[in-house]
Amino acid sequence: MVNQHPPFTPPAQYEGDALKLTVDVRTEAVAQGTSVSSAAWTVEDGDASVSGEALASNVATALITTTNDGISKINVVITLADNQIINQIIKVVCKDSYVTDTRYPS
Repeated sequence: MVNQHPPFTPPAQYEGDALKLTVDVRTEAVAQGTSVSSAAWTVEDGDASVSGEALASNVATALITTTNDGISKINVVITLADNQIINQIIKVVCKDSYVTDTRYPS
């Protein structure tokens, strides 16, 4: 395993918002003399979905859409061509959209 990246939290979003996230491992891949062969994005906890995953030039991207307020934990497992693994945890904070939420009286 190359390493476990420290978890990071992108800017908060609202219910229903979609946010493109990027995990850039160019520096590590070059330092190891290898490249990224795959990136697997999974929702470990929370109300979010992952779509549009892409991998180009050692940079993994995906679109994260939140469906409910709270914190979602996204796990990205990046496998290098030499079978080393990089794990990246992303904590996505979703705010409630009170204006359009019918669960709350006006």
